[in-house]
Formats: sequence, C-alpha cells, structure tokens
Amino acid sequence: MAEKNIIQLIKNFDPKQLKPVVLVYGSEDFLKKQFVNKLKERSKVHILWGDEVGFANLKDIFSSSALFSEGNTAVLFDFDSFLTKLSKNELKNLPEFLGKIGKPDRLIIISKKDKLPAKEPFKTIKNFADIIVSNKLTTKAFIVSLKNKIEKNGKKIDDQTLKYLSSKLKNDLWHAKQEIEKLLIYISDKDSITKEDIDLVVAPKVDENVFVFLDKFFEKDPQALKMLKDLIDTSYHPFEIQSLILNQINRLLLFKTLTRKGSPSDKVLDQMRIKHPAMRGTLQKQASKVKTKDLIGMIKDLYETEKKQKVEYMDIFRTVEEFIIKWVNYE
Repeated sequence: MAEKNIIQLIKNFDPKQLKPVVLVYGSEDFLKKQFVNKLKERSKVHILWGDEVGFANLKDIFSSSALFSEGNTAVLFDFDSFLTKLSKNELKNLPEFLGKIGKPDRLIIISKKDKLPAKEPFKTIKNFADIIVSNKLTTKAFIVSLKNKIEKNGKKIDDQTLKYLSSKLKNDLWHAKQEIEKLLIYISDKDSITKEDIDLVVAPKVDENVFVFLDKFFEKDPQALKMLKDLIDTSYHPFEIQSLILNQINRLLLFKTLTRKGSPSDKVLDQMRIKHPAMRGTLQKQASKVKTKDLIGMIKDLYETEKKQKVEYMDIFRTVEEFIIKWVNYE
C-alpha cells in the first residue's frame, strides 16, 4: 500500500478522504502535531498517551456513542509505548479490534519509529489503515520553509544569511518555529534579517552528540577530543561549545555546593528544575567524576581561552582544542 506524505495532507486537509484507522510514523514530530491540530479543528478529539492508557481504555472510547459529534475520533500518541504494555492476548487481539473500527469513528495512531516493522501488529495494520510518513525535511526543503516563513511576515533575508540561520536550527521544525518567532519580534522595526540579529536572538539547536561530548569531557575520556572535531565539522562553532561547557560547569558547581551543605540530591535537582530522569542521572554521574577545585580551574581557563580568541585574535579552533586536551588529560 502506497504511503501518504504528511505535508501534502496538511496542505489539503480533508479527513473524509482518510480511512477509519490512520498510522502516522517518522522522525518529524512537528508535522505530526500539525496534522493532529488540523483534525482538532474539524471535530472533538480524544487525546491518549501510550505510556498512560491500556487496551481497555481504547476499547471504551469506541464502544460508546459520541456525545457532541458524529462518531468518536481519538489520537493515540506514542503507540510504541502502548504496545509494550499489552499482554500477549491483548497484542494478539489488537489488529482485529482496530480492523473493526469503521466510519464515522476514526483512530489516529502516532508512532515514533523511523521505519515500520514487518512484524505484528504493524504487518496487519498496514493492510487496512492509511499509512502516513512524517520524515525530517531535506536540508533544501528546510531552508525553503524558513524563507517562506520569513517572507510571509514581510521580512527579507539573503541566501547566505538564510543558510547560516538554517545551520543554527539543525533541521528541527519545533525549534525553528520558536526561534523564528523570537527573531521576527526582535526585528519587527527592520526590513531585513542580518547575521548579527541571528547571533543575538537565535539559540542554536543542541543535538544528542553535544550531551555525549560533555559526558566524555567530564569523564576525562580522550574521545572528547575526537567528538569536539566532529561537532565543529557539523557546523558547531567553538564559542557555542565553550558556552555549553561553561553552563554545565555552573550546574555542577551549584549541585555540588548544595549537596555538600547537606541537601539531598533529589531535592537539589528539583530546585535546579532538572526533571528528566536521564538528565538527573547524567548530572550526578558527572559531579562524581570531577572535583570542585577543578571546575573552578576550568572556568578560569575558559576565561583565558576566550581572551586569547577575542582579544589576542589567536586561532579559535586551536585554542578550544588546547583547552579540551588540558582538561581531558589532567590528573
């Protein structure tokens, strides 16, 4: 069965053309959200989260009559987590249940997978559902989308500056939406966007590799130097990397200072508004690997590094490299 492109469906949205069961997959979450918003404009929608609901909750929705609209419409986000909670019997019965959903009822299933598995229940679902792919935009399409957004708001941007802006946003539509809106407010009294405007307003998109790099750095792992070069090769500027290191040093100093005064780790992390379990664990692990006096030494060296770069005009790439080498190899 041919897959449908989510961008075209959003542009020409008509839920009547969709089958009762729709499976949306792919890595671009922003487009999935836009698709669901279009659906919510047309009808009342039950929003379900796969890590919170079970098979019984899903069956309850489609076994009752809709109160305010013709049929029941539900969106199940994180279908992958939903599947992990099912018993063997529920997993076996799920495809049959989904196959019996008919108009005017509608179920939209949202999966985080980049590629649909050939195994059940996906194998059977593909036989009766509309399959919609929500992939990341190509670099070219992403740049075009940025330009269209800027020009629709009556502003101009030259091609070189546009590419620079795109490099900051790392092909992430969620991040781009927020940063472009900030940028447009900032330049509201100007006709054109400049590189200086971007540097002042736009926060670079930080990808997972940066967090891995920070982990390696604070663990004194020599791999940090290789990762530094990889980050720079993929358009991260040394100043961005130095800023990220400094921010993490400040977090570590705050964490170590408060816990040393007797506050429990969990309470300190709550005070620091670090909620994600992985981030909490990472900070605690890094704090156990580095001494307070060394963190203070790193801050001093970062200051000297930036002085060399911005005052003495020394090579910015070589100086950040020297900083990383020193602190990866220290005892």
